[in-house]
Amino acid sequence: MAREEKPHIPQRPEELTAEWFTETLAERSAGATVTHVDPVEIGVGIGFVGEIFRCTLTWDRDDPDLPASVVAKVPSTTKANRALGEGLMAYEREINIYRDAHGQLNIPMPEHIYTAMDPNPAPWMMGVLEFLFDRLPLRGVNWLIDRLLSLPESRLRRYLLVMEDIADARPAAQFDGGSLEDAHRSLALLAKFHAANWMNEQLLEEQPLIWALSRNPKVFQAGYVRNRDQFIEHFGQLIGPGAVDHLDALQDEVPVLSRQLTTVPWTILHGDYRLDNILFREDGSIVVLDYQLLLWGRAGWDVAYFITTALDPKHRDEENDLLRSYHESLLAEGITDYAFDELIVDVRMAKELLAHRMVGSGDILDTEVEGRDQSFIELMVCRVCGWVDM
Repeated sequence: MAREEKPHIPQRPEELTAEWFTETLAERSAGATVTHVDPVEIGVGIGFVGEIFRCTLTWDRDDPDLPASVVAKVPSTTKANRALGEGLMAYEREINIYRDAHGQLNIPMPEHIYTAMDPNPAPWMMGVLEFLFDRLPLRGVNWLIDRLLSLPESRLRRYLLVMEDIADARPAAQFDGGSLEDAHRSLALLAKFHAANWMNEQLLEEQPLIWALSRNPKVFQAGYVRNRDQFIEHFGQLIGPGAVDHLDALQDEVPVLSRQLTTVPWTILHGDYRLDNILFREDGSIVVLDYQLLLWGRAGWDVAYFITTALDPKHRDEENDLLRSYHESLLAEGITDYAFDELIVDVRMAKELLAHRMVGSGDILDTEVEGRDQSFIELMVCRVCGWVDM
């Protein structure tokens, strides 16, 4: 029997050809032909598990309804980061969201144009891994993670997301840090997103890859053990011995804190709500990108994630105003079962877990940003650890 040929799913920019776009966009192009494609990588060094290309399209006719450019997103070519994205189901999760739940999240996001991925050859494997992660000692968890991160490329699936290019928007500079004005606007939109998805059990039923924030805490504990010494060597002087001692003391508390951040009331969380994933338009509207890490848990997680990654700790005196502004926006959307004091407690716990995870991810999330002396991970260490209340 002849072996079934796999469909073509472009994974590199040179595979995003004029012929491929002509065929892919045929239903929306009214017979027009793409004659040239200029793919340029954007966001170099700020994405961990994916690579993004702005594809400028030349058509065989002048038609304002034809897209001048689109954005294509494919898995990272960095082996460890690629395997991490596969293990987190990040690629499949985002494709499912764009394909099946684009209008359900109540958050401004780019238009979905095209998605494709290989079928999952072993859908039962995730249950087996979760069983093992729960029962193995930390040394065994790290051994298993090492095996997963070293899978040959032939064992990995192919993924492609093509979406609208929000060319008229202003991307905030993650490296430079956000302004307080941008922070207030971003948190107001986040509150609307959280409120629209408050206790949204239906979405969890329809999208089973939206995992709980408390899923597999031993994976993060194992990562901390694996990376702690190297982290101290690189960043110990930067954050100080008090911070290291504080994070060491958190190690045994990770499962407890994680469970506390998934108690009622919970909401759908963006999971990666940082400046690089937020676009500001001239009309005052905001578009949010990247749905690979969508999860569910207490709203304070997203709030803490945004504040600690977007703002320098020098803005600590303004934190209460930011939290109050977010909470007032939540109240304005009709959410009354989440007190301001609860938000403060959740944000504090989330800050600690985020700093702990930062240490545990050092070996697989270190990327260099073009034209910068600092690595992205170094910048995030300074910010995230700097926001922890010692």
